[in-house]
Amino acid sequence: MHPSYCIGLVGEISQRLISLTTILAMVYAASYKHTVFVDLLEYLGVVSNTETLQSAREGEVDQPESTDTKVTKPEYDIESDPGTSGSESSTSSGANSQTKESDAFLVDWNGPADPENPQNWPLLKKSVVVAQIMVLTCVTYMGSSIYTPGQEAIQSEFNVGHVVATLNLSMYVLGYGLGPIIFSPLSEIARYGRLYIYMITLFFFTIFQIGCATVHNIGGLIVMRFISGILCSPSLATGGGTVADIISPEIVPLVLGMWSAGAVAAPVLAPLLGAAMIDAKNWRYIFWLLMWLSAATLIVLVFFFPETQHYNILHRRALKLRKETGDDRYYTLQDRLDRQVDAKTFMINTLYRPFKMIAKEPALLAFDLYIAVAYGCFYLFFEAFPIVFIGIYNFTLVEVGVAYMGFCVGCVFAYILFAILSMRIIVPRFKNGTFTPEAFLIVAMSVCWCLPLSLFLFGWTAKVHWILPIISEVFFVIAVFNIFQATFAYLATCYPKYVASVFAGNSFCRAVFACAFPLFGKAMYDKLATKNYPVAWGSSLVGFFTLALAAIPFVLYKYGPALRAKSAYTD
Repeated sequence: MHPSYCIGLVGEISQRLISLTTILAMVYAASYKHTVFVDLLEYLGVVSNTETLQSAREGEVDQPESTDTKVTKPEYDIESDPGTSGSESSTSSGANSQTKESDAFLVDWNGPADPENPQNWPLLKKSVVVAQIMVLTCVTYMGSSIYTPGQEAIQSEFNVGHVVATLNLSMYVLGYGLGPIIFSPLSEIARYGRLYIYMITLFFFTIFQIGCATVHNIGGLIVMRFISGILCSPSLATGGGTVADIISPEIVPLVLGMWSAGAVAAPVLAPLLGAAMIDAKNWRYIFWLLMWLSAATLIVLVFFFPETQHYNILHRRALKLRKETGDDRYYTLQDRLDRQVDAKTFMINTLYRPFKMIAKEPALLAFDLYIAVAYGCFYLFFEAFPIVFIGIYNFTLVEVGVAYMGFCVGCVFAYILFAILSMRIIVPRFKNGTFTPEAFLIVAMSVCWCLPLSLFLFGWTAKVHWILPIISEVFFVIAVFNIFQATFAYLATCYPKYVASVFAGNSFCRAVFACAFPLFGKAMYDKLATKNYPVAWGSSLVGFFTLALAAIPFVLYKYGPALRAKSAYTD
């Protein structure tokens, strides 16, 4: 074969590969616009967005008045309800329409079929995004309890007591309770959005796992665990908001329920993974595993996770129009509203209002206490499990990790029950026009008995057979999952203008209780233990509290309307 022919053949193949690569890059850039990688390609000039911007201007000319008015997207907490809004400000749709008609530089959706509107994305793309936010939430949420199998080894290496070592769990939980107070409001600001908050915090979360894996003093480990908790919080606080950004309102409850159930299952799967690392290597490999899981998640998200926050997508469109035309008059309505809020007002709304509302609203105070105690009970199990399954049944660390799977089974039953109760109780009331916020409390009233039952069952059957405490986990998750869903739905419906403050206050209360319960848990069980019932009276003590708190949804079902009528924060 002649050398020139070979050279020509190689050149032709190279040209075809370059053409194919270019086509694939264009298809990828069009399909996953507003991802970190595509943003980088646009910044480097590899991908052009001129055609998109031209289409945007044509859309403004052809459809001066968009029929798809931007609706404020909800901010969801990890156990919150699918149908609630997290915005604390609202504008008149009539005023918005008037503005659009009179201002040619206002950037909005180009009609209801605008392909950049996340609600109009193809089903495959929506599924990929939901899958990614579920993975992100699970990976970061499991960071709380993945540490627990290695606690004794850490105590031995650093020569510290049980309470000090438990701070590594407690401070992580406190961190992801405090983080949403800042990150949630930031994610609703048009110029920030959700994407880069997720990416930046996940990047540093990954880096801090390296620090946890290599640290040589307990103080440094505790500090890094606290910071890791703060960094993991955006997915827990705004993951549900991402789901609501892209999913049609009529099926949001189903998708958000799956996300919530998966997220709740993450911290009970984590001890099994942590125990496997202890069994194979040592406690440091727990954090190496978490680092690799986080890094793999980060890489996938960089390429395939787009911005979903509607305000930010429009803000990006306005920026691109300014750059292409050289005209700085293009703007979005939300960005202009954001810039009217000064730092002092933002800090008051973020840090002061949640606690002011708790102090002035009996319904908020009651449910914050109820949810906080229930959440604290969940983390109390991480103290009780070693006493029961290692102390009584001589389980290995891996076998103890398997014992947590009762919670995962409970998540399945809890989700199914929530769907059934919603279809039987909530949906019919919406259809016939008789819905009131108190309808959500019927769901809570239906399952509230399961919470004290699970604690009594766990405590008093611990020495009968190992399967009975695991069965109690199922009842626990059925209660907690449905109570959380019903509570957040009720509070968000009662306080539609202040949902972010409501959730921020509740998140703080949950974090404080979940932080504290593990610290006194072992001491409580040891002091109240008897020879045949090592965890019975400790579990019963907490069970009696939850039994008393179970009266809250019944009381508010009766007196809720009167309290709402007197409130300064309800519509």
